[in-house]
Amino acid sequence: MPHTQPPPALVHQSLALENSWGHPKGLWVLFWTEGWLSFAQYGMLSVLVVYLKDMLQHPERAAKVVGLPSLLGINHALYAPKGLDATAGSLSGLIMAVIFAAPFLGSFIADRGLGRTRSGVIGISLLTLSFCLMAIEACFVLALWLFLFGVGFSGSLKAQVGALYHLEDRRRSDAYQIYSQSIQIMAIISPLLCAFLGTIAWRWAFITTVCAMMMGLGGYIIGRRYLPVERPFHTVDSNTQQTGCSRVEKQRILFLLWLVVVFALGVLPNQEIMDGYLLWGGEHYRLTVLGITCPVSTLVSLDSVISMITGFLVLWFWRWYDGRYGTVHDMTKIIIGSAIATSGPLFLAAGEYVCPEPHQVSLWWGVAFHTVNDIGCGMTFPIGMALFSRYAPERHNTTLISCFTLHIFLGNLMVGKLAGMLHQIPDILFWGLHSGAALLSTILLLASSRMASRLFSTAPA
Repeated sequence: MPHTQPPPALVHQSLALENSWGHPKGLWVLFWTEGWLSFAQYGMLSVLVVYLKDMLQHPERAAKVVGLPSLLGINHALYAPKGLDATAGSLSGLIMAVIFAAPFLGSFIADRGLGRTRSGVIGISLLTLSFCLMAIEACFVLALWLFLFGVGFSGSLKAQVGALYHLEDRRRSDAYQIYSQSIQIMAIISPLLCAFLGTIAWRWAFITTVCAMMMGLGGYIIGRRYLPVERPFHTVDSNTQQTGCSRVEKQRILFLLWLVVVFALGVLPNQEIMDGYLLWGGEHYRLTVLGITCPVSTLVSLDSVISMITGFLVLWFWRWYDGRYGTVHDMTKIIIGSAIATSGPLFLAAGEYVCPEPHQVSLWWGVAFHTVNDIGCGMTFPIGMALFSRYAPERHNTTLISCFTLHIFLGNLMVGKLAGMLHQIPDILFWGLHSGAALLSTILLLASSRMASRLFSTAPA
């Protein structure tokens, strides 16, 4: 059998560097870094669809943006949107889709010799530069290109989380849930702050994201000594290069790629939150709270608050359940989470059915949607990352963990199409399609569970 695990003294050096929470210090370095990256990314994405709509409804401003006609041409060829809302929604979905596809290329380069830490430094630096350019409206499209390259290289951070733990260490799933909480915490603060600054001037929202990126870059460089020490690519033994992956490893790779497609269907309700949901919410929700009218982008912060709470509850529940009744396989947890998330969009359909008039849907319908959706995502996204990290062959680990995020890329391509259908089909049908896609994902996961039990029943090869 090919040697697939690097020497423990190198890759798992940080296992000895644990703090009082029982996890390697490297986890908290990555927690800090990912938090600030998420602050910048979610701040930008939470205002993106509104910013694009604001820009496109002023032709004199749009004409000054270098490269925008070409971007709109690509968007029109893919989605053929009708109307300003549909154009902004489909373009936002396209941008978010490519964002989640970019890490695949960067991670492939990292696996082939660049290394995860160097890849991370390059990626975070490019992201910082991209947000600087976003503050200049004429350079917005150029900034998006740099942003995509930056996201691509920084995708190696997720693989570094898994590399902190031995393959059978049950803390790996907990670590990815803790790591995901850094995203949720910053996703609460960032949309609120960026939305407020955007009402003054869009450039102030983007300047704030630059400051966040500098905090993340500084923390990553200072704390890099706590990250897993990587084995140089040229030291991989000749036996591994000649024989390649074992038969079981190849089967696992194919199965993990199949899961990417299945997860893409299940992620539609969650990914719509930053696209058509904001346009729908701006028209249907009563957004006045205690006499204060909130910008629609605060719905992203609401989702993040609920997601953080449900994330901790999911983490606590599975720790309690595993300790009392025995460990539940990651695949089973994912299936349960997918089934729960299926019902989320139905609350939005019910809210509009009860109150069809504009600006009359109570935010409590939104709270119900976000709660159910976030409980489901709390079981699928971080545990899915842990599943990929545990069973992806070491030589392709970074690449395959980035393949996991391709399900968000595929999901956002579909979200862009669905967002373009907003107002073209009844809204109740609109949300029913999201729920139906999540239900289909759950059925396919159930159908795949027997194969998962066979492939993942033993320690990774």
